[in-house]
Amino acid sequence: MKVSDIDLLVKNAYVVTMDSQRRVINDGYIGIKNGVITEVGLIQDISPEVSAETVIDAHGALVHPGFIDTHIHLLYHNIRWANEDGVGWDTGALPIHGEYGSLLGQGLTEAVQDSDDIAEASIKLAALEMARNGTTCFLEAGGVSQGDLAAQCIEEIGIRGMLGGPFVKDISPDNPVSTPASLDEAVSNMGLELGRNTNPDSLVRGVVTISGMGSASDELLLAAKSMADEHGVIFNMHQSYWRGDAENDDLRLGRHPLVHYFDIGVLGENCTFSHVNIVRDDEMRPVIDSGMSISWCPIASMLYGVGGSIQGKHLELYKQGQNIALGCDSANWTSSFDVGEQAFIALLTAREKTEQSDALVAEDVFEMATINGAKAIGMSDTLGSLEVGKKADLVIRKSDLPESFPELDPIRSVIFSSRSRSVDTVIVDGQIIVKGACSTRVDEQEIFARSNEISQDVLERLDRSPPSGPWKRI
Repeated sequence: MKVSDIDLLVKNAYVVTMDSQRRVINDGYIGIKNGVITEVGLIQDISPEVSAETVIDAHGALVHPGFIDTHIHLLYHNIRWANEDGVGWDTGALPIHGEYGSLLGQGLTEAVQDSDDIAEASIKLAALEMARNGTTCFLEAGGVSQGDLAAQCIEEIGIRGMLGGPFVKDISPDNPVSTPASLDEAVSNMGLELGRNTNPDSLVRGVVTISGMGSASDELLLAAKSMADEHGVIFNMHQSYWRGDAENDDLRLGRHPLVHYFDIGVLGENCTFSHVNIVRDDEMRPVIDSGMSISWCPIASMLYGVGGSIQGKHLELYKQGQNIALGCDSANWTSSFDVGEQAFIALLTAREKTEQSDALVAEDVFEMATINGAKAIGMSDTLGSLEVGKKADLVIRKSDLPESFPELDPIRSVIFSSRSRSVDTVIVDGQIIVKGACSTRVDEQEIFARSNEISQDVLERLDRSPPSGPWKRI
């Protein structure tokens, strides 16, 4: 086969395609032109007359579709670990949902959202972190009111982003029997980013997002689902993060929430709900029959001892064909913006929960991180696998890490051993945005320094000091 006139050629690669046949091509190549994959195959089939503007020799390293993070909060990155360790998420943690948490309350949200400087520093740091960890696309789960600024920062780093706009709610989640506060106002704040979808080649697109977790009336839920249907995008919200919000829903609705949402027509294939750590037996069938996706954020549950890895049904639903993807959540809700680490923890918790070493295997969580993620954000026709005609979003791993040897099982090596340490090159839309594990687009040290500077500003606004911890600091 002759590959000519292409922009980029990746050769001598161990290609994990994630196509429908799950082909793994040893000593393979990928041809890219105008941001689209034009060829995938064995290196021996390339004509010696190949003409490519840029050639990358992977030296046998694993190459795979970029990871897709299906639950991210871009803001609040500048106050990562500004809270004391060991506090509860709903009592002392720096909250991201405004009225959640009693320590800082609405003050944090206002401090972040009212300042473009704070937002810009946080978004750039978050996007850079994702890119360097092999994430090429993410779904923002709400809270960003500066859409144009966010898009500018995301495009500067070079990854893809799906924006949902500011938090949208019309019920106080702390009062399960409250009546809608302002349905019209909530609806007017939905879908503010959908105009970005008029450009099919845009790196940043819009979806329909509401806050969820007991903060939406039936009318708001149905309006969100209708808007998503009309615009051909996904409808995204938080759901059943912990026992408390699930029980609040039970009280408010008079039955389990996922049963109720299915019955009133909210659930569907274009729905992606985040967390869903609490699923009761009668909710299993509605979830499965709806064809909805779930963004599993294992560390976001484990960090605050919510119990999702123990009582959650992510594994059981996945085994029954449910589309389970992975998400990292927010800076104070995860270890890092690293989908590969979420995959590793998801696998371990599934095995520990079931006491079965094959509950999930490396290939399962690779699916969750790639093709399942693409489906969860409504882009499985263009992302999630390395196939001709799809967008050229891919990760090239390093081939010289001690933990990657011997090269007996490269897929397991990436998930279990090297993880994000082995990310060398990241390509999005055919453009090299990370090379040698560093950004090719921005001054990383400038972003790091700005983050430190902004974090001090945020703490001053909130009249807070950095956490001291239990040890004596001098």
